[in-house]
Amino acid sequence: MDLEFHGATDGTTGSCHVLRAGGKQVLLECGQFQGRRADAYRRNAGFGFRARDVDAVILSHAHIDHSGKLPMLTRHGFDGAIHATHATADLAEPMLLDSAHIQLKDAEFLNRRRLVDAVRGRSRRRGGARGSFRQHDDAPALEVSNPPRGEVVPLYVEADVRDALERFREHAWGRWFDVGPALRFRFHDAGHILGASWVECEVRERGRTLRLVFTGDYGRPQPILRDPTPLLPADVVISESTYGNRCHPPVDDTHAQLAAAVERLVRRRRGKLLVPAFAVGRTQHVLYALGKIFDELEITDLPVYVDSPLAKRATEIVHDHPECYDEEALALLERAERGEARLRVRFTESVDDSKALNRAPGPMIIVSASGMMESGRVLHHLAWSVSSADSEIAIVGFQAQGTLGRRLVEGEREVNILGLRHTVRARITVMNGFSAHADRDGLIAALAPIAPQCRTLFLVHGENDQRLPLARTLRERGFGRVECPRNAASWRIA
Repeated sequence: MDLEFHGATDGTTGSCHVLRAGGKQVLLECGQFQGRRADAYRRNAGFGFRARDVDAVILSHAHIDHSGKLPMLTRHGFDGAIHATHATADLAEPMLLDSAHIQLKDAEFLNRRRLVDAVRGRSRRRGGARGSFRQHDDAPALEVSNPPRGEVVPLYVEADVRDALERFREHAWGRWFDVGPALRFRFHDAGHILGASWVECEVRERGRTLRLVFTGDYGRPQPILRDPTPLLPADVVISESTYGNRCHPPVDDTHAQLAAAVERLVRRRRGKLLVPAFAVGRTQHVLYALGKIFDELEITDLPVYVDSPLAKRATEIVHDHPECYDEEALALLERAERGEARLRVRFTESVDDSKALNRAPGPMIIVSASGMMESGRVLHHLAWSVSSADSEIAIVGFQAQGTLGRRLVEGEREVNILGLRHTVRARITVMNGFSAHADRDGLIAALAPIAPQCRTLFLVHGENDQRLPLARTLRERGFGRVECPRNAASWRIA
């Protein structure tokens, strides 16, 4: 068995790990790196291996940092199967189509800006006036300090997404499936987002069987979804480490934080509560929490908008998979279907509808993607709201290094949004308790029972200030060998 790590080795995005075993080459995930656009474009432009040599992909869940390069893989010659759960396959379609759309708009804007810069440079060389150039309202945020030479093209387009979707093979949790005669896998509920799984693998080589467990993004007890299925013992474990040195506040504390933000908005009777949220998973969790808060506070007249076509589609898909819900979520769904819930959510569709929210006086709550505030409609809302003392921005998800969200979390008083500088006057409230990842204690509790059999534990999907302390702790808890691989590192498991 050989392993190579080609992403999420020094951060939390771009998951992609190569397993060579049983005569097959299998990818565990094929995700996009997310961060500053120039860095993201560079790091997403290649693979570190030949796409045509890959026999199959095992996809733990649909988030773009785990699935976002699948269309690029097919574009470069991959013709194998992509294995996922039913819910993951359903979510992958709108997410990958949305990713292709964003990449197309990114490329169009960057090429426009390069043209403008070229014209501006010629004007200056001729001694002419500098002129005035204003970024178009619909242009995505691109912070490119060193763009690629020549015309920028999307990493993939809609046709590539369609090709990738045709390769999906769907599986129920707990059912073995083969990838060749000596390699088999099955999915288990990871409790992270709808359909998310951790992966169990058996490799039969040289007359013996090796077992591998890959956590994907391992979840935690949280509203809506069922709790994660406990990990099983294995010879080799690949684990995420997103919150390897941090503990989440209790769910009740986070609920109280959001309730307090809603109460502040109601008292002001003006302004906006803006919630940048991942379209899949976090948006539905926030709406669930708002539904409970509206009932508790007996609120009936506060508008709530979800401004993300992707989130609208994802919410519909969540509704279609009650097999993933816990009992409390099923009861709330039944109440909503009977018209007994106080929360009334309005989904915007058009760009004009989205812009109209900015001109409306409030009070209102706007939930909009993207969660790390690097693209999407949320950027327009931030540009309108971040300098208003009547606004509050609730940050409910992990913010990777280099993102606008991380800069707000770290308290920067001026930020660049859509090419313009804005002074931060809005209240910034960080609500880490909404995280769908296990924290340090959750990861230790999940991993410690399988330490006796594990020969090697690899920690990925974590910034080094999180995974290195977790590695030390897990060695103390009985893991004999814990590795924190660097990008493109390879390992032979004999």
